[in-house]
Amino acid sequence: MIDKKFIQTVSFCLFVFLCIGCIENDTSSEIELSTNSMESDNVNSIPPAMHTETDSIDKATMIYAYSADDYDIATANNAFAFDMYLNLTKEENLVFSPYSIFTAMAVCYDGAEGATQEEIAYVFNYPLSKPILEKTSKDMMDTINSNDDSYDLKTANALWVRKEYPLNQQFVQNSKKYYEGNVTNIDFRGKPEESRTIINEWVASKTNDKIKYLIPENLITIDTAIIITNAVYFKGKWMNEFDTTNTEKRIFYNSSSSKDGTPVDMMYIQEYFSYGESKNAKIVELPYKGNDLCMYIVLPEENDIGEFEDSFTLSEYTRLKSSMNSQYPVQTWLPKFKIDTKTELPETLQDMGIVDAFGIRANFSEMVPEDYMLWLDDVIHQAFIDVQEKGTEAAAATAIEAVDCAVVPSEKVLEFKADHPFLFIIEDKRTGCILFMGKVEEPEY
Repeated sequence: MIDKKFIQTVSFCLFVFLCIGCIENDTSSEIELSTNSMESDNVNSIPPAMHTETDSIDKATMIYAYSADDYDIATANNAFAFDMYLNLTKEENLVFSPYSIFTAMAVCYDGAEGATQEEIAYVFNYPLSKPILEKTSKDMMDTINSNDDSYDLKTANALWVRKEYPLNQQFVQNSKKYYEGNVTNIDFRGKPEESRTIINEWVASKTNDKIKYLIPENLITIDTAIIITNAVYFKGKWMNEFDTTNTEKRIFYNSSSSKDGTPVDMMYIQEYFSYGESKNAKIVELPYKGNDLCMYIVLPEENDIGEFEDSFTLSEYTRLKSSMNSQYPVQTWLPKFKIDTKTELPETLQDMGIVDAFGIRANFSEMVPEDYMLWLDDVIHQAFIDVQEKGTEAAAATAIEAVDCAVVPSEKVLEFKADHPFLFIIEDKRTGCILFMGKVEEPEY
């Protein structure tokens, strides 16, 4: 009976601070899986839709993976990225981190069982075998956090647990071992405002004080048991910087604005960038110093981003990238822009298929004792992106100055002019994982 259980809620606060373009912005051995472990009661009730192939991934292959070698976590993350993007496109200017949401929910998934686990697995393309997700998540996080001095890219997880609230020790150990999620006990009931301050200060410390108030007032209530936070911070410099003297006011044509367009600060560079195109779009790769990460700009051929994004799937993105080469210099125009997006995701995640986790049918029995009823209450995601010609003043002192490309008159020169709405994707080239994604309809700086 419900009244015989301890009823509590969990909040997710997923924070991403992303500064772009010269900004101011014990692994375990291979896991063996027995056939019996894949035929538990959890698997038997999986909806038939899970066994069908959607877009470029086979969800059944993902969900029923038998080993870490069989599970492609980057593809799982990227497929989720495009699914989430389609659910957030009502925003004119948008930035979000699929990797941040994917990773934070993986921590929660480690404590889920039954239908709750199945629903989360289907939406996020997780394997039903938790050890497989744990190993591949740790490997991915270790790679992402192992960068050099050319840029700064860090991820962090934290679990904030109400004072004296019981968590299963195996869940605590797994969170720390595989997701680096340290647990901090905090007095949510007695000192809600002080608790909010502590968590916000943690976020600020992970983002160089750029975001200070992620947790809003009144989020923490007497029912709050756990808050799970994830932070992703990126600070990088373009491998080929835009010359500030080339930035000038140019017209940007938004499909919903007047036919005359709007003047914006348009950057310009000519360089041998990797470039590709299809009948519907063009794509250019702008690498960051260190060459581990890059930004892809996807420019629809027609000035109708609404129609384009409805059909732009992971398959289309993959095919567009396969057309790329760096044989010719590319004249590139890109507007400067800043975007700050803060979104509450419960309704979106429920629309995508995670229903039980947000109500009394939630099953997080691997996270808390059986006599505690725990469900998700809120999922807050915040992201910020700053795209400009150069970095901070300190970074500029050590920056390698871009060299203009000298082109002989007879050589073919390609043109990439982002003067109407476009998509951007930040990808970790080492793993193939999409870290950040968004679109620009109205450039603001």
